[in-house]
Amino acid sequence: MRYITFIFTLFILFSCNNEEENDSNFSYLPDAVGGYSTINIIADQNLWDYGLKKYVEPIFTKEIEGLLNKEPEFDIQTIRSKAFNRLFQRQRFILMFVSSNKINSEVVTVKKDVYAKGQIIVQVSGKSEKDAIKVFNQKKAQIFTLLDNHRTYIIQQLAKSKNNKSLEKQLSNSQGINLVIPQSYTLALDTTNFFYVTKKAKIKCEKFNHGNCYIQTGIFTYFFDYSSQDIFTPNKFIAMRDSITKLYIEGSSQNDSLRSYMKVYKELPISSENINLNGKYGYEVKGWWDLQNGTMGGPFVSVAYVDELRNRVIVSDAFVFGPNFNKRRFIKELEAVCLSIRAN
Repeated sequence: MRYITFIFTLFILFSCNNEEENDSNFSYLPDAVGGYSTINIIADQNLWDYGLKKYVEPIFTKEIEGLLNKEPEFDIQTIRSKAFNRLFQRQRFILMFVSSNKINSEVVTVKKDVYAKGQIIVQVSGKSEKDAIKVFNQKKAQIFTLLDNHRTYIIQQLAKSKNNKSLEKQLSNSQGINLVIPQSYTLALDTTNFFYVTKKAKIKCEKFNHGNCYIQTGIFTYFFDYSSQDIFTPNKFIAMRDSITKLYIEGSSQNDSLRSYMKVYKELPISSENINLNGKYGYEVKGWWDLQNGTMGGPFVSVAYVDELRNRVIVSDAFVFGPNFNKRRFIKELEAVCLSIRAN
């Protein structure tokens, strides 16, 4: 189960002194810099010589689920410890490896906002190069989740600082659902149980050397009565999503006599997992959508959350259409939005 809570897991040891110092100096810290999908890995040359890169690359650069083309979860930048100066200290994500016979125990420690606001530093320590890598291999899944959750948190905080309060209030009043909605989105449809906002932007094409291209993203919410856990299986959940998008999200048809609408493209893998959404049961699905009787398509992410008070399942869903762009940036931003869903 994936935990979407921004609480550090038990294997991590904290330094109370550093936290107190950070609290007192927080207002004076500059903002962190760097992309929210770039991890800066700091280690002595002896660790790089020992082959550290071959251990960290597979966990952080694995393919993002639900994309047609291969894109890594994170980019990694390798830096020798001696070169870790002010130029790198403000980076948003830092993974530091330390090996020394002076180290008393092999641990993973986490510090936040050390050199900059919004920063996270994970340190893996061992008495030797072999021990440090052993610790990493033992905790690599938790470390990945920790950094991935921090990415989600950072994106959500950015969205909250530039949110569309009017649309958020309308959604809350209409459906009893709270969701962070970025300022740049506009309302497309608001019905009894379906709320849909979209954004269409023209930005520099990533796959061409010049020119601008359109990219379209959409976010929608809906709800239905909760009957049993059976709904949280890929086939049944996708069938529910398809029934909703068939009703409400139309596309351009290749044939004027045929209606075009969004559906899940089942020829590509669909991933799903149970998630702990701040203490509540949730379910996340990722995959690829296309149009019935149309030619458009792209990745989507869907997050379902059990509203126990009203005995219903509420869903936040988002999709991307941008054939001239890599999708990681957009789908990660939208996933963070979807994970902000709450019942009010």
